[in-house]
Amino acid sequence: MRVSCMFYICRHAVCIVYTSNGDFRKLKLRFQTLKKMWTEFCVLSLLVPCASGFVNLAYTPTQKLQGTANMSQPSQKPAWSAGNAVDGNTDQELLTTCAVMDYSKTYSSVWWKVRLQKRFNVAYVVVYFRRSTIVRESGYSLYSFDDGEDFNSSYPNPQNLIFRHDPLLGCPDSTQTVTVNRLSREIVFYNTRPSNYMTNCLNDSRVKTTVEICEVKVMGCDENRFSSNQCNLECNWSCKNQNCDVFNGSCIYGCNDSNALTVDCLVCQNGQYISNRQCTLCKGHCKDRAPCNKLTGRCDNGCSNYWTGDYCDQCINGYYGNNCETECGKCLHMEVCDKKNGTCYHGCMNHFREPECAVCEDGYYNDTCSATCGKCANNKPCDKATGECGNGCKTNFEPPFCQICKPGFYNSATNCISGCGHCKNGAICDNESGRCPGECELYFAAPYCQVCEDGFYNETCSAACGKCANNAPCNNITGQCRNGCKTNFEPPLCQECQDGFYGIICNGTCGNCANGQPCDKVTGKCLNECKPHYKFPYCKVAMESQTGDSEDKPNTGAIAGGIVAAIIIIVIVGLAAFFLKRRQGVNRDPTGHFQIVSNDRKKGSKRNKYADISDNSLERFQEEHTNEALSRDDGGYYNTAEITTYIRTQDLHRVILEKNKKENNVYLDEYKRLPLGNTDKCKIGQQKENIVKNRFKTTFPYDHSRVILKEKWTDNDNDYINANFIKNCNGDKAYIAAQGPKKVTLADFWRMIWQENVKLVVMLTNIVENGKNKCTQYWPEKDKGMDVGPCKIKLLEETEYAFHTYRKFTVQQNNSNTRTIAQFHYTAWPDHGTPEELGLVQFHRAVTKKYQTGGLMLVHCSAGVGRTGTFIGLDSLLQHGRKFGRINVFEFVHKMREERMTMVQTAEQYIFLHKALLCGFQENDTVIKEDIIPTKINLLLQDSSPLNQRALYKEYKMLQTLKLTYDDKDTEDGQTTDNKAKNYDLKILPVSKYRPYLTTYIKGRNDYINAVCVPSFTAPGSFILTQYPLKDTEVDLWRLCMDHDVNALIVLGDTNEQGVSWIPQKGSTSYNTPYSLTTGNTGSSISGVTQDTLVISIEDQRKELDVYYIPFGNDNAILKGVELLLEKEKQHSFTSVIMSKDGAERVGVFCVLHNVLQQLRMDKEVDIFTAVRQIQTRRPEVISKLEEYRRCYELVPVSISEDGIYANM
Repeated sequence: MRVSCMFYICRHAVCIVYTSNGDFRKLKLRFQTLKKMWTEFCVLSLLVPCASGFVNLAYTPTQKLQGTANMSQPSQKPAWSAGNAVDGNTDQELLTTCAVMDYSKTYSSVWWKVRLQKRFNVAYVVVYFRRSTIVRESGYSLYSFDDGEDFNSSYPNPQNLIFRHDPLLGCPDSTQTVTVNRLSREIVFYNTRPSNYMTNCLNDSRVKTTVEICEVKVMGCDENRFSSNQCNLECNWSCKNQNCDVFNGSCIYGCNDSNALTVDCLVCQNGQYISNRQCTLCKGHCKDRAPCNKLTGRCDNGCSNYWTGDYCDQCINGYYGNNCETECGKCLHMEVCDKKNGTCYHGCMNHFREPECAVCEDGYYNDTCSATCGKCANNKPCDKATGECGNGCKTNFEPPFCQICKPGFYNSATNCISGCGHCKNGAICDNESGRCPGECELYFAAPYCQVCEDGFYNETCSAACGKCANNAPCNNITGQCRNGCKTNFEPPLCQECQDGFYGIICNGTCGNCANGQPCDKVTGKCLNECKPHYKFPYCKVAMESQTGDSEDKPNTGAIAGGIVAAIIIIVIVGLAAFFLKRRQGVNRDPTGHFQIVSNDRKKGSKRNKYADISDNSLERFQEEHTNEALSRDDGGYYNTAEITTYIRTQDLHRVILEKNKKENNVYLDEYKRLPLGNTDKCKIGQQKENIVKNRFKTTFPYDHSRVILKEKWTDNDNDYINANFIKNCNGDKAYIAAQGPKKVTLADFWRMIWQENVKLVVMLTNIVENGKNKCTQYWPEKDKGMDVGPCKIKLLEETEYAFHTYRKFTVQQNNSNTRTIAQFHYTAWPDHGTPEELGLVQFHRAVTKKYQTGGLMLVHCSAGVGRTGTFIGLDSLLQHGRKFGRINVFEFVHKMREERMTMVQTAEQYIFLHKALLCGFQENDTVIKEDIIPTKINLLLQDSSPLNQRALYKEYKMLQTLKLTYDDKDTEDGQTTDNKAKNYDLKILPVSKYRPYLTTYIKGRNDYINAVCVPSFTAPGSFILTQYPLKDTEVDLWRLCMDHDVNALIVLGDTNEQGVSWIPQKGSTSYNTPYSLTTGNTGSSISGVTQDTLVISIEDQRKELDVYYIPFGNDNAILKGVELLLEKEKQHSFTSVIMSKDGAERVGVFCVLHNVLQQLRMDKEVDIFTAVRQIQTRRPEVISKLEEYRRCYELVPVSISEDGIYANM
């Protein structure tokens, strides 16, 4: 039997005696007997109630423990023997307390060992080397040997190795602690110097070694005990030979029961497995109801249907519920639904009903819920599978889908209440647009044939308008002239002359008709007779005498007949010309907006109803139907036919091209028509007490739309802040446009935010620009609060991107609920001019992700008009254009200026707004969320449809279409006589505004190098893309590195290329006057990437940078290169030069891969399409081949695999 006792300082102890069959009985022993047993047990078995923690098994005199030490060579002096290392003295300076060999001897192999008194359960070893000569021990090894295991100094068994110092990592520590956790009898220190010995330990000898050890502690317990808490626990009887792990007691040497599977020697039943050191019921659903693995709990033969996971306890992606048999709905971005309840936490695709996204919302149908129901009767939803309206349609809609109007009606958006116009030959109009398929009935205006052409009126458009003032058209129903008649015409129809006048244009004055009667209004003849003494019929000429009248009468009749005939002919010709001109001029589209119609329409076209008539023949009888001239703000005039109208979004590119042809004169003309600021509408902002609150002397808020602060925080507060409400395209109040806060308005700014419950702030200025203060910082630094009035503001989050910074605040006023505010701070608007269109559109996309529909967006720059108006215009017009397919930029800017003065402050901003809108409408939904990257990209890459139908090919072709085209003026720096020879390829030239300028003066060199600066995802100037240096341009590369503080040089070479000639070999120096170049001696190669350091020196300046040579054909090398660079960029402001032979073909793939992996790390998504587009903005020649674009997609999934880059971020 085995006895273990718990000893108490008392007269008796209770001992438990374990017998072979597991029974026990209690014994009472006399105190003296028990005391003797206890003392012997402590000494022999090392029970640690007699000691503290693990015991030094090599030297503990109080427990009579002393190991025996010896070494392979004699000590340098007798007093420095091997035994000094197990004497308990850990002094590392005195030679007399250490075991020291003679180092003057050239020993290529040495050992020192200590043999313990018996076999122990060793926990760890602590070695104390002589501190001053530690380099001599470099490369040593430690071994542990049990009873029956022998140390062979010629070839120590590697299975007994417990530690080896790597000399390539430098010198060893002077004190080394090594975990052993073995049954051991002997500990051996061993060192050798083989012929191939390499070391990075300074002053280490490569040919000899020695022993200089001051102390070795071997810490542990008796062979059947464990625990660092005084070895107070006994190994479990179920452990083989009752041996166990010295730290936790697990049976690491095996179990007595062969059925036990773990170090705890537990034996579980079928349907159970070991978890947390106890038997637990299997939790998975194994295939064919098989039991799980008793050791791991996993289903070795796979899972039942719809189950997955290591333990088959999770639903496979796409299924949920207790039995995982219910298929997930259509979650947004193909996300996986909650596997318990089927909820799609980020919403549904298209119009599926939340939260399960399994059926369509009311009003939508088909298997993707992407189709909108028609106009079902009584607003009932349609069938969610077929889209049919089971109870019929609303009035005038065509069953069964009720989506289009019945024949004869049009415009389903307005419930088909509009009937077709007067299409020629009774044709049916288009049931959506209302356009007639051919011509209209006579005198109706195409294409809708609903109203009369200008110049005609009544229900059948058969009546011609009269002579309205200013050639305005008459009312097309009544024929009345709204603004009066031309001179001498009779209102309201203006079709005949007023009494007293006659002629086609009523410019003839009646003669002296008898009794004051009017003359004939066409011929001018008096109807009856003249006043006395005037000659009939015109009564204008006085009669000379009363004689001879009878003789003249026959001739007079003939003359009168001839005159009447002539007048009739002239009238017919005049009317024909009049109608012809009425056919020309200004038409209107169905929205009521003017469209330009050429006044030089070809004669004889099918719409002309009359024969050609000479212009000269009409001069006397017609007046040109001209466009009305209206005054404009600058005192000049413009024509109403030129007013900018709605532009279809698909036509915007063409419209911009047309306007650009005239060197922006069209834009300038439009811009000049916008209303100027009217300070008469700004009474409040100009009051004396408010002047100090305005940042600029001439920019005030209009009184009718200004933000009025209602709550006072102090007695001195009033209701004024320089800010206005701005409406969107729909006329809804959606924005606050404000100036950037000043110190004196900081509290007002936060009063406004709190009062209007603002959740989103867009900031478009930096705090300081060009040395001038543009805005007071109104948020706290990270980990610092800010108190403004009763508001306590904290900065929760701050993330920097290449062109903007995202911040998240919390604001709390007194004891109210805490509000969260998102701020998007655009940091890339230049001091002068406008930013890149794509950059601002990408910023806008980031903003709209956070924008909550219905909340006010607060937008500010410095003055709150120029940049602010431009951004609001971009946001509102993009929304409107995406919904309705058309925009009116001029009209919206005009409306903004009615709410706040000088919104979109400069013509340059007005032009930029058009181009930014085009960029926004060209955006594709190419963002891929992190969790669906492998699935989504695999679908793109595995698409086997015809090439021109593949999504990847369409993306590539779209990139080529959207790629900016630069002219010779944009790249003129690279085409000068001095610079032409500096280019590898004259088709690849830097755009001047993006190239880095060289500033170091070298005689005969200018500031040019064929290179461009491009952004990473997080910094605007991370990369400089350039070509390999030519024979004459190598010095410019080193100027570039020095002038622009370059930190790394990335060389994208050929797979079989061994470095480049212009970088010196490892450990050598080359010269390129005036620079010296030295490559380090410690370079290495990993995954195909060769790494070196390069030092560039000129006079007293010295620049050290990392050089990475990457064979471009090696995918692993590309990925490793990106990984290494991403790691380096954790430093602040890191700039890299990316090089290939032409500076375009290879650098694009590398930069795109780098940027999308940065995006993945920060935003948990990638957008390869936009990443390419961003770089092509500055270097259009990158990613010019489909294969390059495809390779970007191929490398991203590889980089985020388990062993890939993203896993290491």
